[in-house]
Amino acid sequence: MSDSQYKVNWTYLAIRRSVEVLLILLFLPVLIVLFLLLFVWIKFDSAGSVFFNQLRPGKDGKLFKIYKFRSMYTGADSSFLTLEADERVTRSGKFIRKYRLDELPQLYNILIGDMSLIGPRPVPVNFYDYYLQNIPHYNKRHEIRPGITGLAQVRQGYTTTLDEERMKFKYDLFYIRSLSLKLDLAILLQSVNAVNKN
Repeated sequence: MSDSQYKVNWTYLAIRRSVEVLLILLFLPVLIVLFLLLFVWIKFDSAGSVFFNQLRPGKDGKLFKIYKFRSMYTGADSSFLTLEADERVTRSGKFIRKYRLDELPQLYNILIGDMSLIGPRPVPVNFYDYYLQNIPHYNKRHEIRPGITGLAQVRQGYTTTLDEERMKFKYDLFYIRSLSLKLDLAILLQSVNAVNKN
């Protein structure tokens, strides 16, 4: 696995970041209304903070605080995967999870430079440490900013085993070395289709 296989297209990433920030600012009035509606619903649906945050490893493994709308009851253990009909999930949480609206606060993560719209999905710190020890070159997926969605998400989805995570890692590496507008648009389209199917 030579470094030449994974040269990153930094020029494309710089241009893409500028476009991402511009689009978020352009749609800010609509986003503010949507945020307010979700804020009120979540606030009155269950007690606790409207937002959930957690440390995740980002670019170069540097820890950052990722933001989400809270979809679980306050005090629920969020350290393991959610199940179908999971009792930890609130009524509003079921809806926002179904349509991925819980991820909307990560637009703020994009604005402050922690994340991109598309890239390897950041995993919790405990999983990151485990994968570093058990998947060779796992740190290479952190050469670029993590994303709200990504190739591994649309191709692999959620993983529950180490073998599945290894396959997800291969998708992440393929994405990093194949960065292009065409690939990003394809991932966005597949992400939208996945939400529409829900």
